[in-house]
Amino acid sequence: MFGDVIYVASNTLSDIEIKRYSRQIILPNFSITNQKKLKAAKILVTGAGGIGTPALCYLAATGVGNITIIDSDNIEYSNLHRQFLFNESDVGKSKCKTIAGRLRAFNPNIDITPIETRITYGNAFDLLRGYDAILDGTDNFPARYAVNDAAVQNNIPLFHAAALQYEGRAFTILPQKSACLRCIFPEPPPPQDRLSCREAGVLSPAIGIAASIAAAEAAKYLAGLPVALTNKLVVFDSRTFDFRTLEISRDENCTACGKKFIPKPVPETENCHIG
Repeated sequence: MFGDVIYVASNTLSDIEIKRYSRQIILPNFSITNQKKLKAAKILVTGAGGIGTPALCYLAATGVGNITIIDSDNIEYSNLHRQFLFNESDVGKSKCKTIAGRLRAFNPNIDITPIETRITYGNAFDLLRGYDAILDGTDNFPARYAVNDAAVQNNIPLFHAAALQYEGRAFTILPQKSACLRCIFPEPPPPQDRLSCREAGVLSPAIGIAASIAAAEAAKYLAGLPVALTNKLVVFDSRTFDFRTLEISRDENCTACGKKFIPKPVPETENCHIG
């Protein structure tokens, strides 16, 4: 049944893992049982870029036991100011494979699976199956809407984050229970209004804030704890640190999660990247 993550009953924590996660295990309303749930969980992170890098670090740090990363890009110099698991010697290498290696070294107690492919509306519904949760770190509108539609149709919770310039946003999607991306933004902006970080810029810590919010929500969910951002969109401005929480609601006529699913792929354009 949706909302119940299936965990491996025999999953145990080693003495090293108990020491490693000890500051987390002693949290109020947290226990070794919650840590075992994290270890048994499977999450997919779509994108190993600005959002994906900090989110992956925190998911690995909290002890999510099975992390899959999908990304088709190679590392560029312009990535380094915000994608801090990479360095100059990595330029030209696969993002997906490089970040997987770094995460394995960071936490050898978890399984990391890189999938070097590009997410499209045609392959998303098959790629995004078999996971307990998905964290969306895609950087373009066609992939972002494909991830949303595939997640809600596959009944998998989706944790969304995005940032551009000084601002960021995050919210949590529980299919059939809360609003999805298309409930709030039925269509992406027209091509002429789509700004990318390449054109508009982005403050590195602003991306980190948005990614950390989504990672915290995903980790809580996978640990069996309540999440906070269903039907709530958090928007912040890092210039003023004004945080707003906007109440949102599910649209029964949404083409993705409403009464009738209507496939709506977003056409590729020359200006579809968002950060």
